[in-house]
Order: sequence, then C-alpha cells, then structure tokens
Amino acid sequence: MGIVALRSKPDHRAAPGDWLDAALSPWMERVAAAPGGSLLSLTLDLPEPLFDLARNGRADRLWIAPGDEILGAGAVAGFGDMSVDRWRAASRRWTRLGDGARPLAFFTAPPAPVGGAARLSLPELLLMRRDGGRCALILTGFRDSRPVTALAGQWAERFHALTAPAGKEAHGKVEREEDLPGRDEWRARVRAATQAIRAKKFDKVVLARKRIVTLRAPVDTDALARRMAQNCAEGRVVKLPSHRGCVLAATPELLAVKRGDALVSHALAGTAPRFPGRAEDDRAAEGLRASAKERREHAVVVQSIAGALRDICDEVLHAPEPDLMRLRRLQHLWTPVTGRLRDGFDLLDAVAALHPTPAVLGWPKAPARAFLRETEERRDGFYTGLAGWIDAEGDGEAAVVLRCAEIEGREARLWAGGGIMAESDPDAEWAETELKLTTFLDILGDGGP
Repeated sequence: MGIVALRSKPDHRAAPGDWLDAALSPWMERVAAAPGGSLLSLTLDLPEPLFDLARNGRADRLWIAPGDEILGAGAVAGFGDMSVDRWRAASRRWTRLGDGARPLAFFTAPPAPVGGAARLSLPELLLMRRDGGRCALILTGFRDSRPVTALAGQWAERFHALTAPAGKEAHGKVEREEDLPGRDEWRARVRAATQAIRAKKFDKVVLARKRIVTLRAPVDTDALARRMAQNCAEGRVVKLPSHRGCVLAATPELLAVKRGDALVSHALAGTAPRFPGRAEDDRAAEGLRASAKERREHAVVVQSIAGALRDICDEVLHAPEPDLMRLRRLQHLWTPVTGRLRDGFDLLDAVAALHPTPAVLGWPKAPARAFLRETEERRDGFYTGLAGWIDAEGDGEAAVVLRCAEIEGREARLWAGGGIMAESDPDAEWAETELKLTTFLDILGDGGP
C-alpha cells in the first residue's frame, strides 16, 4: 500500500547515519503497527550523493542496465534462499510503506547443462536509480516479536557499512593464465561434437572453455563492475555472490523482460568480430548475415524461444529476418520474440519455460545436455545460468550470465563458449571464444599499470 510522502525532508548534507535516523523517525509508528508474521518494506527518497556513495561501496548484488542501477545489500533472515513458491506466498503477505519504487528480489538459476528452478533472495537494503533520475532506498525486514528498534538498528548497521568510504582501488597486472581445456583438447571436443551431430544425435551443442587468470593484487570487484558498465552500455552488468567469491557478468542477452502482461525474449546466436574501419566492419556484418551455419544456429534459437512462449503467451511474434546487435568487439544475429502473458503466468514461469535456450545449451536440449554430461563439461560459477530481478508486482528482467568471471581474491575464472554445428571448425571456434574472453580480459586489465 502507498503512504503519502511526509512534508519535511531530512537534510541530504547530513552524514549517512544521521540522514537515515532522520528519514526513519517519522515512520517508526507505522512500522511498529505493521502486522506480525509478514514482510515489511519502507521506501524512502534517497539523496543522489548518498546513492553515489553506496554505489562506490560494497553492495552484495548489482544490476546496471541502460538508465537503471539497482544495488542490494544483505538478505532478510529466512528469505535469502527462497523457492519460487515461497516467494509467491511471501508476496501475498507484504506491508509496503512509502511511495515510489517497488521492493524486489534478485534471483539466479543454474548453468545450462545443469538446469533447474530459480532461487530468490530478498535484500534488506535496496537502492535504485531509475532512468537517471529519482533515487530510492527500500528497507525490508520481517516483522516478528522483536521491538521495532531492533529492525531499525539492523537497517542502520547495513546502511552504514554500504556507505562507508571505499578504499583506494588496488591495481594488478596479470601474472599467470591457464586455459581449460587447452587448445588440443578443445579441438578434440569440437570434433567429437561435430561427429555426434553428423550421426544425427542432435543438431547443435554449445561448448565452453575457461581461462584462469591470476593477478598480482586482489581484484576490486566493485571498481571492475563500474568499468564493465562503461564498456557495456548496451547490455546488463551483474554482480552476485557465489560459493567462491562473486560473479561479474556483462551480458547482452536478455532471456525475458516483463512489463505488465508484455513479455520479450531476445534470441541471440551467430557471432562475428567488429572492426575499426567502417567498410571492413560492414563486410563482417554481411558475412554474418550470409553465413548458412550462423543463420541455422540462430533460427534454432528463435524457434525454440517462440515455441516455449506459445505455452504461456498469446500473440507470439518475431521478425522473419534477424537484426544485428553490434557491441564494442562483437556483433550478433539478434531477434526479439514478443508475447502477451496469459492470466495466471508470471516472469518466473517464463524463466522456467525458456531456460536454458539452445543458444547456451544446444538443440534438442535433452541429447545436447546428455552429450555435455558424457564429455564431462563442467561450468562452475554461474556461466550460462541466469541472473535477474522481480518486483512485488511481478515485473522484472532475467539475463543469461555471459561475458563473465568468477572472482576470488587475486584469481579470476573467465568463461566463453560457442555453438557447434556440423560444419564447425575447431580453430575458428577457438578464435571466436578467444575474442569473447579477450573482451573481459581487457576490462579486467584496464586498471593495471
């Protein structure tokens, strides 16, 4: 429910803790009166300087999109690892105070060869800047028998940690790199895949490779995320915790975006490099459009997405010919597929129906997944998994975790992959994945002397 904004506003020039105390004070009675045994969220207007201070801090989760920035810190006790059903049940019992931005949960889903349902985490503190304008702070907690001052104290402690001055970024050159698999093993894996395709076991499979990079100094993941956002203006930059440090991704591929009943999914498959010269760049684009192999690979993804959406949507539409998505170093064949969600379905239903697409697994999915398991391809971290958010009204976004690295201290584990078809050449596929790895490696090394 919405509450009319208060007339007086706390001083935006105050220290972060003092500002929060002043902003919370008029709401304490309403927070205390909220029903027990349910979630409570309070939305406050946040001065932009405080948002910028937090942006340079230590958010657990980060989502940067064109015009939007979302930061999350902490997780509400008992709501840090929720199933889809638990999230839906919690959403029905949720007191919301204040006007403006809606509270939301972040979610992830496992890498493509593993598959599985989404898991959600509800942040204690959520900071948003939408369309480059109004900033909001959303405080969320569970109302139980404790005094309301205990809940306010938790929020204050988390806010203080998030807005503490950031330390100086440590730079470090790359000391060591290791490719897994190595080039000879990669060639053997691609040949095995093409032989299986020619034997009619499946039409396509996606193979991935990892590069382990060791730097002289620990990686400043927050500074790296900001550099990634500057270099990936077209896509989504994501930071999320993992079992080994955190995952950073700069992904151009949106699996699903929901606004009201409108849903769109991006089919992205088929890749060519970019070139500094206009004529050479255009030739590469025309070659991509004309490639039978790349067009067939792309068409498989479009057909799979459209088929999955027809189970939950009406008016499923897509253009007959792919467009181009042109990034800094790469260009892709790209087809948005749109639909109108039927009553009773939401973003998480779309995620379950779509993930994984043939763009990150293969086609048909079952034999492609079986081949990857038989050949013991292991994708650690979240590479080819999902990251996204969903708000309390059911709107949200899900992105495929690509152009990513799992970072722990001085070590970064980078991933890239390519779609293998019957005519795929091992060395050409190595070159494509090398270009994808270099894109991230260049950003990783930008801070080094």
